[in-house]
Amino acid sequence: MMGARLLPLLAVLIQSQVASPQGMPELPLVVREGGWARYQAVSSDGPTRFVVKVGAPGRHQGKQGRWFDLEIEVPATGRVTLQFLVAGERFGAGNVLLMRAALPGGKPREVSGPLPDEFKTRRDGRFLQKTTETLAGRTLEVSEYSYAGGITAEWSASVPGLGLVRMSGESPFQLVDFGVGGDPWKERVHPAPAARK
Repeated sequence: MMGARLLPLLAVLIQSQVASPQGMPELPLVVREGGWARYQAVSSDGPTRFVVKVGAPGRHQGKQGRWFDLEIEVPATGRVTLQFLVAGERFGAGNVLLMRAALPGGKPREVSGPLPDEFKTRRDGRFLQKTTETLAGRTLEVSEYSYAGGITAEWSASVPGLGLVRMSGESPFQLVDFGVGGDPWKERVHPAPAARK
């Protein structure tokens, strides 16, 4: 029952936070036990924060995968948690074995039915360039890819979870902080990068 009611909400949240109308960009996952990344998305409705966390290994119908949690701050609701059991090394819709959803204060429940068809289109990006930048007080090597529709995605092997640093498009978002362990929602003060001589 809950799964049927939440599926339209899930589709909107997935599309606005980790996908685009043309499908999900397939970039390598960065599996780091206890790892997390916090992002901020900007839209006409204002900023939205969300966290991606690397979870434990799991199995579904004989297939092995790993849990990835997407926690999203939803106005007037609180933090909604979407859990994805993902097989393989990439977060593509075809690799999602199982989805669960939890409202604030509730236990995760399975979401019936597969991901909507628009998320199943495999999207391979074209590599543009590799750069170095300082984010959250750390220097990262970042790879930039372009996708159909004028979308760009920046990815780093240093960022746990999806590895995403930022993504452009109708619902752009960017990395704010990342780490392993601790509270991913807690604001931390990072030292300013040292000036070059």
